[in-house]
Amino acid sequence: MIHVPLNPQRISQVLGNGYWRVKVISETTSTQSEIINNFSPLQHGDLLIAEFQNNGRGRLDRKFIAPPMRAILFSAFIKPERFISEWGWLPLVIGASVAEALSRITGKEFLTKWPNDVLFGEKKVCGILCESNYGGVIVGVGINVNFDSSELPVDNADSLNLIVGKAIERDLVLAEVLTQISKNLELWNTSSAELISETYIKYSATIGTEV
Repeated sequence: MIHVPLNPQRISQVLGNGYWRVKVISETTSTQSEIINNFSPLQHGDLLIAEFQNNGRGRLDRKFIAPPMRAILFSAFIKPERFISEWGWLPLVIGASVAEALSRITGKEFLTKWPNDVLFGEKKVCGILCESNYGGVIVGVGINVNFDSSELPVDNADSLNLIVGKAIERDLVLAEVLTQISKNLELWNTSSAELISETYIKYSATIGTEV
């Protein structure tokens, strides 16, 4: 498989609405840690994307490492327009947005597993990390896009290309995910929590299942 670098100009053209301020870097230890060094001061919609990170952080300080140009790895700075007491909804908004975007792109069913995973079946395709800082929330997202099966970090991981049986254009996946995130953020910011909860329930792998 030929692995192609992300194209920032193409991503910006596809997004087209000016919601995100995009910067792509080749390598970092962690986009969560590095975003503050690339935007000063941090503003809502600042978005740092890395082709490779060698010390990515997940929930509970788990490590997330992907070979170069295989994954979508980004951190975004979000300033919710809701009370801080409601910011706990944000991981659910992001997870449902990613699941919705991936389902639309692939024609397959992706679901969220609270608090920070997006699954295909029982296998993890995406991890999400939300950290409150600098008067907002830094949202980190890592999506497995074009992995060889031997490159997957754990047995219960999967990759979009393996699911659909062909290589996936990361530019288009990234643009679709970001577009859906911005739409659902606007819905959450301007509507009642019940509306966004309906979206989350639709894409939840656990609500309504027996445990």
